[in-house]
Amino acid sequence: MADFRIGRQQADLIQQADNIYNYAAPPVDHRAAAEAALSAREYESAIGHLKQVVEKDPGDALARFRLVLAALRGRHPDHYGARQTQALTERLVRLAADDPDCHHAKVLALVINDGMLTRGSGRPRQPTADTRRLVALVDPARGREILAHVPVPDSPTWVLLDRSLRD
Repeated sequence: MADFRIGRQQADLIQQADNIYNYAAPPVDHRAAAEAALSAREYESAIGHLKQVVEKDPGDALARFRLVLAALRGRHPDHYGARQTQALTERLVRLAADDPDCHHAKVLALVINDGMLTRGSGRPRQPTADTRRLVALVDPARGREILAHVPVPDSPTWVLLDRSLRD
């Protein structure tokens, strides 16, 4: 009579199943994944990860700012309708109200506004002294993100930001 050792095999299978069950994938670092996706210009992926970050931490100013950057998907704001750009600008205004030191949000709102003015017959005004001071306060890393992901070279604010980062 053959001894199949069924009891021992079942114990081994249960142990293997327990090891498989207990081996959970590490949690996703949505901040890091969003930053990588944004750097790679994978805007849909960045949006998904940034939404996760903001859901867990609504006060994360950088994630909220980057969510607006990603929502523009690397295109000139005039590619979108007035309603959509208005909604994005309102997010930036709320962000700046929540965090008055979030100068990059204010500058991005100005760049978007400039971009929308060029869409119609309007012409953006040259930056005021206040705009120059504001641009000077922008963290260089955030300024480079604006330049990289919001191509509005017809915006006086964008040009000023570009020049300030080169100096």
